[in-house]
Amino acid sequence: MGYVKIAGDHHLETLGNCGGFYSCPKGPNGARLGPLVGYAGKYNGPDGQKKQYVGDVYVNFAKAEIHPNVLMFFARCLATKLNKEIQTFNINTFCGAPIGGYALATTLSIITDISAIKAEKKVTALATETSREKSKLFFGRHEIESGKDYVIVEDVCNNFSTSEELIALIKSAGGNVIAIACFLNRSLTVDHFYHSLTASCEIPVVSLVRLQINQWQQDNPDVVKDIEKGNVIWKPKDEWGSLAEVMQSVS
Repeated sequence: MGYVKIAGDHHLETLGNCGGFYSCPKGPNGARLGPLVGYAGKYNGPDGQKKQYVGDVYVNFAKAEIHPNVLMFFARCLATKLNKEIQTFNINTFCGAPIGGYALATTLSIITDISAIKAEKKVTALATETSREKSKLFFGRHEIESGKDYVIVEDVCNNFSTSEELIALIKSAGGNVIAIACFLNRSLTVDHFYHSLTASCEIPVVSLVRLQINQWQQDNPDVVKDIEKGNVIWKPKDEWGSLAEVMQSVS
């Protein structure tokens, strides 16, 4: 794997050096020179079926996790931001969200000497031809301590559905969520604070990178021609090699 160059505070560039950042290249006329990517978020299509949102940008934080110097650098930078915005002495425990938040939560724990736990995911219904897999979060290996203050750690935040489920789970066990920390906050609507319906309050969002990333329904004029041509990779992590080739061809 080798040593990865760190690009100062240009964190997406550093992730790109790990091979973990895809941005669809465009020609002079705006036409896509590479594929769209499918996102985890879904919406109800005109036929009543769940359809994936699509977009031009994909952040694959897993590519940073295998490079210790990069993961430690990202965690140090995020710890510095956390200390500035909420002060780390207020944190009792980091809670890694499955599965993207695990490595980052553990590394934050090592740097700050603050304990870390991991939430797990239990499948409650298998995927079918008409529905996606259903699951719920739980704590199996670790447990929530009543009265303690937790920071949820994720790799990428967008609709904050995982965060909300974890907030409810931690709150039900008597814990308090005092912040959400992530490498990237890509949400179009949530900036520095997330309003939790469960907690009935604004929870600080501390991200190393704040970048709004557009996503479109498949019949949107900005993407419909590419969809019709099949110019889309629906599961980016499963076909990451193809996206990496596209990025290398324009670099």
